[in-house]
Amino acid sequence: MDARVWLTGFQPFGTHSENISKILADQLISSTHSVSVDTTPPFGLEQNNINLIFEGEILSVDESGSRQTSESLRETLPDAVIHLGLKETATQVHLEMCAINESNFRIADNSGRQLSNQLIDQSGLALLHTTVHRPSLEIFSNQFTDVIISEDCGRFVCNETYYRTLHEIESKDLQHRQRALPAIFIHLPPIEFVPLSRQMEIVLDIAARIVQKPTIQVVGGAVISPDGKMLACRRSPDEVMAGWWEFPGGKVDVGETEIEALQREMMEELNLNVNVGNCIGRHDHDFGPIIVNLAFYTCVADHQEITLHVHDEFKWFTEAEAPTIKWLPPDVDFILHLAELGFMTLRDAI
Repeated sequence: MDARVWLTGFQPFGTHSENISKILADQLISSTHSVSVDTTPPFGLEQNNINLIFEGEILSVDESGSRQTSESLRETLPDAVIHLGLKETATQVHLEMCAINESNFRIADNSGRQLSNQLIDQSGLALLHTTVHRPSLEIFSNQFTDVIISEDCGRFVCNETYYRTLHEIESKDLQHRQRALPAIFIHLPPIEFVPLSRQMEIVLDIAARIVQKPTIQVVGGAVISPDGKMLACRRSPDEVMAGWWEFPGGKVDVGETEIEALQREMMEELNLNVNVGNCIGRHDHDFGPIIVNLAFYTCVADHQEITLHVHDEFKWFTEAEAPTIKWLPPDVDFILHLAELGFMTLRDAI
């Protein structure tokens, strides 16, 4: 898999004679790196080996520099945007989760501006979040002592640049592969706290992750009654896609097998103790921001007395009723296939 990354660093500013973000960006821009990454459960990756093609520029530390990337995005879309900047007080690599619509400079920028409590964009939202999948970043950062999640990008040109990029993505609805264009700001510490080689390793690892869509493993249960009917559950009003019907089940937690996860989910959602049979189907569904890897298993319950804890309704349906139910999109083709096979046939095979 090849992926293009738009990468930026900054010129030196203030009393600094060099800027770690410029040093690192200079080494990466116009280069190609083959990167291998490991999964960070419960989220997976589309691929473990990525070929990263870096493009980008070194930004001036002023208003002009803060606008360069947002203007560049109007011409061509990369697979992801990564801004790098120096955080002189940091001892860890900071993955910035948001940008604030405010400039409040402690020192003047390289053009002599020193703004105080000024909006970056008069029409913009007060805060914009990274368009990268945050849970994946949090799990990644928790593995290391030299990487941290940050909620404050400061109020200097770094924040200004990040805000303008995110605002451009949000206001122009810039999408890549049916999701918002992934963009993040990474603040780098001085090299005496984290060596340059390690900072390079972190940036490459993050880049290889964010150009992909995260994946997650979900397991569903085809619960079949003694008289050959199958169980469907309706999503409650406070859930995403409320009112749609689905197989009971859920995410596979870290350290669980699919069968263990299904048994746990059945008990948590329905108060059902089930005997799990064979896996009767697998398919992937692309929801845009995330890809769900679905696995379905036949199940027999020890009783039919159901207590709903998540859904707002359940029903036992026949093969003939299957096409009339408002199924979640990932389940439609699969349930129609099961109806053709015959529910009792599946039960007898358990």
